[in-house]
Order: sequence, then structure tokens, then C-alpha cells
Amino acid sequence: MDGKSIIIAVMVMSFSASAEVYRCDDGKYQAEPCDNESVPLDLSNIGSVIASPTHSNNILSSGSSISDKKSEVSSYIRNQQIKREITDLEQDRKKVFKARDSKVNELRDRGRYANNNLAGATWQQSLAQEMTAVMQQADTVVGTIDRQIESLRSELNQ
Repeated sequence: MDGKSIIIAVMVMSFSASAEVYRCDDGKYQAEPCDNESVPLDLSNIGSVIASPTHSNNILSSGSSISDKKSEVSSYIRNQQIKREITDLEQDRKKVFKARDSKVNELRDRGRYANNNLAGATWQQSLAQEMTAVMQQADTVVGTIDRQIESLRSELNQ
């Protein structure tokens, strides 16, 4: 396919694709009705809202202004971004724990080779201090990640 064919195909598909979006009482948006009384949002003017800002004072059939719809869409997009950031941070947190556990196990394995003498005891003490440092560093990183997650969650709940 050449470039023009792809553009035409995308335009045709975009006009034929439609889906209903419901806004629940808790502020979440979803494809399925929230309850028996749910009514789908009127998103027919979303494309024109973005394309023509001169119509921002028009009132939609549902009784809310275009700027309200813009605000709802922007809020929805930001909430989705926050949820993705939280998921990424939670994955980073798991990676930190996994790296910490791997390093501690490696240090434990190295400590098994210590001889029963003063040099071996000194080496084991050194390994124990290194394990403590690894665990403290991981705790610091996890604490930072937890604070970021908490901050994002509080922003999400506003």
C-alpha cells in the first residue's frame, strides 16, 4: 500500500468505529455501564472541540459546555498517565527487591568459603557489612519509589 491508501483506510475506519463510554459515580470511565441507570457520554463533538476552539461557548445537548468536555477528557487522560506511572514504579520496586535479594544471596554464598580462622572471620564480617549496605541502599530506593507512588495516588484521588 502507498501512503495515500493508508491515509484513506485510516479515515474510513475511524468513521466506522464507534464505542460507548460511561462515566461512573466514582469518576472512572469505562466501556460497560456502571449500573442499570448509566447513560453513555455524548462524545460526538470531541473531534470538533479539538479542531475548532472558536466554538468553546456552545452548549452540548447533554447540558454541559465543550470546555467541560475538554476538561473531562484531559482529566481522564491524566488519570490514565498516573495509573501507568504507578504501575511502572511498582515494577521498579519489584526489580529493586529482586536485585537486592540476588546480591545478598551472592554475598552469602561467598561467605560460605571463609576458613575457620581470623582471616575468614574478618572476611565474613566484611561480607555482613556489605550485605547491610546493600539492604540499606535498597530500602532507600524503595522508600523513594513508595513516596512517588503515594504522591501519584493522592493526585489520582483528587
